[in-house]
Amino acid sequence: MSEKKIKLGVFGAGRGAYLGKVARQVGFELVALCDVFEAQLNHARKGLGSDDVGITYYTDYDKFLQHDFDAVILANYATQHAPAAVKALKAGKHVMSECMAMLTMGEAVELAEAVEESGLVYSFAENYPYSARNLEIARLVQSGEMGKFMYGEAEYVHPMSVKSRVGLTSGPEHWRSWMPVTYYCTHSMGPIMRITGTRPVRVNGFVVPHDFDDPLNQGAGLIKVDDCMSILMCQMDNGALAKIMPCAKLRDHGTRVRICCNRGTMEANQGTNGQLRVRRMHLDWPDDQLETELYEPKFPEEFAEAATTGHGGGDFFTCYFFGEAIRGHRPVDLDVYKAIDMSAIGILGYKSALQHGIPMEIVDFHDKKAREVFRGDNWNPDPAIPCKDKPFSSVLGKIEFGGEDLAEFRRLRKEYEESL
Repeated sequence: MSEKKIKLGVFGAGRGAYLGKVARQVGFELVALCDVFEAQLNHARKGLGSDDVGITYYTDYDKFLQHDFDAVILANYATQHAPAAVKALKAGKHVMSECMAMLTMGEAVELAEAVEESGLVYSFAENYPYSARNLEIARLVQSGEMGKFMYGEAEYVHPMSVKSRVGLTSGPEHWRSWMPVTYYCTHSMGPIMRITGTRPVRVNGFVVPHDFDDPLNQGAGLIKVDDCMSILMCQMDNGALAKIMPCAKLRDHGTRVRICCNRGTMEANQGTNGQLRVRRMHLDWPDDQLETELYEPKFPEEFAEAATTGHGGGDFFTCYFFGEAIRGHRPVDLDVYKAIDMSAIGILGYKSALQHGIPMEIVDFHDKKAREVFRGDNWNPDPAIPCKDKPFSSVLGKIEFGGEDLAEFRRLRKEYEESL
């Protein structure tokens, strides 16, 4: 790229180190990498190899923010993004935050205010809206040819073996062990919102409880004490409905997006080899010869490089749009308000599920008066953070795991760390 490179720091040496590499492809210069775990930092440094020239490494986030760079990618713990973002914005850094945007609704208020006061770019790194199929659905919907958005479905199904969990979870205190099943919802809501240009205004949450008979929830696997799966039924601001399935542990794997408009339906499903299904019925399209069309969308030629990056090319576009916003070439694609909307349905959806699915309003954080109701609201499931009416990670209440379960997990975790 001919323009001056944007100096970049990355917080989180696992996922973050990879995003740092992708960011280099779109005009960033990686100059600093931070992780509170030195072993993870050293592992990332080995992975960078000769590419680590000019990079300074930190284990202290505050010292890291004193480094001379323009922007930061936050790929730290999913439940700790908002405090890290607020600190970075106050330090004068543009922010791209991985999902979730926040752990509590009180953090959402602090985050929105920090972005507004800084005047800097905050870009949400939700990558699932940017697969080739979802970009094509967005093109069809936003062109107007499919008519009005009426109903959407999106799901993210991701069961994990105990071995996989051990590689991603350091123990019972880690967020992956205790975060409720509704919270990791942006991979599903993100595509719906970006494709249709709508936002959720209300959510009802429903949960299938923890399955004690599942072998993946036994032994070392029992340290993950959340539920099996959930449904978040959202009313959107145009009157449409969207059924969201966050990170479910069903025996399947993949993503699905289905958008129904009043002149046609589009569906991207797992197991279809990248094909998109577009349905135009003769009752609306009498001159069409083909009611159902199946084809594999491709990225535009100028973005062909996206196909070489993770999450179906989504990682390329989150970094690309972040850089474009910093340079002033275009507005932020997924801004702080969209990030809060996407994340809030998981928090308030769980609160709904704990009350048998009662509706919860999703406040538009553009409205400073309306969002005031959440100031100081620290309702959260983190065992380490006290709050009023503390929720457990499961709708069943507290799930106990025994000393033998923890001992088995520790043994497996030690083997994993020694393999790094």
